[in-house]
Amino acid sequence: MTVYNPGHFPTPTEIYQPGIWWQATRIEGLVLGFKFENKGTVNDPKIKLTLYSQKPLSVDLRNKIIDELKYRFELDLDLAEFYEKYKKDKFLGPVFKRWRGARSKCGYSLYESLMIYLVLQNATVRRTIQMMENLLQKYGTRVRFDGRELYCFWEPKDLAKVSQEELKALKVGYRAKYFIRNSQEFLQEKFNEFELRKLKPDEILKRIDEIYGVGPASASYILFEVFHNHQIFEVLPPWEQKIYSKILYDKELVSTQRILKEFKKRYGRYSHFAAHLLFTDLFWRHHQKPISWLTKLIKV
Repeated sequence: MTVYNPGHFPTPTEIYQPGIWWQATRIEGLVLGFKFENKGTVNDPKIKLTLYSQKPLSVDLRNKIIDELKYRFELDLDLAEFYEKYKKDKFLGPVFKRWRGARSKCGYSLYESLMIYLVLQNATVRRTIQMMENLLQKYGTRVRFDGRELYCFWEPKDLAKVSQEELKALKVGYRAKYFIRNSQEFLQEKFNEFELRKLKPDEILKRIDEIYGVGPASASYILFEVFHNHQIFEVLPPWEQKIYSKILYDKELVSTQRILKEFKKRYGRYSHFAAHLLFTDLFWRHHQKPISWLTKLIKV
């Protein structure tokens, strides 16, 4: 549940099979492949990390890469207080029994995550997959390691000087101007992810709002997934509103205000994290055994 979420759309940058996760990524300016392998138990968790690089990695560089992966996957997060506080909660209690130790994660940089959020805007899953595959095949880097072939995201410089016409040929529509302007601004380091990590959540959110084409929903996702803020949960897109209406109230539609108020009242500074666990647990259960109401909702 920590590394793979069946509710996310698939991209050719990663592969999951039970107990193993492969991903191509770019860290410290290097194109890398890495593999996580589950080598422990729930009570004694252990992950084996294998790094793949075209050039030998110094000890210092390996440590920097490991630290970055720990941050992106929240591997150092202490959940003891959270579990103790909500182990008898009506909604989280059963989730803890199924997925104790699960964390949120973002395997990508801020820039890469932004590219994902842009293709998700106003698009069906099928269209989103098509756009991302087109972009990766055109501008991404193909990476082969451990018998797998994946793509690594492009860098800002790769899109900063392309024309809107070139991007629109890849069927990305109005998003072309967002890709170009955001790439230009990231190339100019207007948004430095590592400096943003040092800010308070409300300050990060203010800076995220300055990113061209980012609306309230995307900003909320970025704050939670990329910067791991578990508390601020103030935006609920219509589709997720229907999901949480069923989870919390077993109703087709409950007002967003009521849902958000419920999370804040129940879970306080863990509001967004709790919502994430409930949402991901639902899709895992659906993945293992289709849930009829969710099947209908996904097809809408």
